[in-house]
Amino acid sequence: MTELFLVTGKGGVGKSTTSAATALQQADSGKKVLLMSSDPAHNIGDLFQCSLSDTEKEVIPNLWALEMDATQRALTFMNSLNEAFKSIFKKGVGLDVDLFNDMIFPGLDEIFFCQTVLEEFDSGKWDVIIADTPPSGQALRALTTPDIVGAWLSRVVALKRKFEVMKGAIFKKKTDKEMENMVEKMRSDITRFKTIMTSNQSQIILVTIPEKLSIMETHRTVEYLKKLNLEVWGIIVNRIVPDFGEEWDSELSSVQLLHSQHQVHTESLKLAASILGNMNVRQVPMVAYEPVGINNLRLFSRLIWS
Repeated sequence: MTELFLVTGKGGVGKSTTSAATALQQADSGKKVLLMSSDPAHNIGDLFQCSLSDTEKEVIPNLWALEMDATQRALTFMNSLNEAFKSIFKKGVGLDVDLFNDMIFPGLDEIFFCQTVLEEFDSGKWDVIIADTPPSGQALRALTTPDIVGAWLSRVVALKRKFEVMKGAIFKKKTDKEMENMVEKMRSDITRFKTIMTSNQSQIILVTIPEKLSIMETHRTVEYLKKLNLEVWGIIVNRIVPDFGEEWDSELSSVQLLHSQHQVHTESLKLAASILGNMNVRQVPMVAYEPVGINNLRLFSRLIWS
């Protein structure tokens, strides 16, 4: 049974690093893993120090990765939708119909992210799929816009059917069901993706840092997901300055600056404990190395999952 991990958080908190480290941990345990990045500012390839594309590539044994181009898929769909409407009109009527050409309906690229994940989920090739999503706001939109886009797709189909009823000098008599079938499949996929996200096969992981604003945003995200009947599996708090005890007594400005940061982090962690309740919160200390490359990512993964 395939497991799906959706990793999200605001930009710059180590979301992609957490996704890559988690994928390594799962692959090292013997599972066949696919790591998918849907963040337009892809950096999964940079983390693994290899080039990635829209097609999966084996990074190490048991681990494949890809950087999705959901926007291009959405654009292709909109152009095909435009062609479907143009086909309704008879040639030579002098109408240049370009309702949807070279445009993307807001939220549609997130729908294609959902569809791409669903295709891989249904393929049966993977034990684990880890989706490194765009920053929180966009990732949440991927979970909320299906209803909006579903309603929009219904109106598109209704509009096409009205045109087809108006047969005569302008409109063709032939009824083409290809576009309607494509739209119906999208709506069906949207419903299935939401069902999977609410099942025990899926887990949502939020990534944050120990600063008040980030903790507050994470709390709002948790509450919002609850309204969607989506439970958060756990929260990763990255880059915590550890307590160096007596070493804080140094008069060095660099030490005092770090100590001040440690105090901010301590207060932020107290806030997290008070507003996040008994949630699964994993604290990850700041590290003296850059978590880039297989070896360093493995070291980082142990801080999260050991």
